[in-house]
Amino acid sequence: MAVRHVWAWGGAVTSDDWMAPQVGLTREDADAALVSAPDTAALVREIHRRTREGTYRIGRAFGAADLLKESGDRTGARKVLEDAMAAEVVPLYRAQLQAHLDHVDDPDDT
Repeated sequence: MAVRHVWAWGGAVTSDDWMAPQVGLTREDADAALVSAPDTAALVREIHRRTREGTYRIGRAFGAADLLKESGDRTGARKVLEDAMAAEVVPLYRAQLQAHLDHVDDPDDT
């Protein structure tokens, strides 16, 4: 069930409006953060941090894995992707890493 809060300026915010679950935070965390403006701001900062760091992490992992795979080091490519997966908390980024891992042994099309 969504928690609804109406702020002083009249806008309503509910926990259903947040992307917390999309970045690996629980609905309970999002609901608790909507209790006060400072807590809500902290939640937004955490969502931003997870999105930013995850984006950089998968970008670096994909680039490094592709270079290793092109040089014939599929084991190294797999290790890079597995290390990124171990650190990643954003479900979408984890799915993208898993998809890359699933095809690391596929032959190149070139």
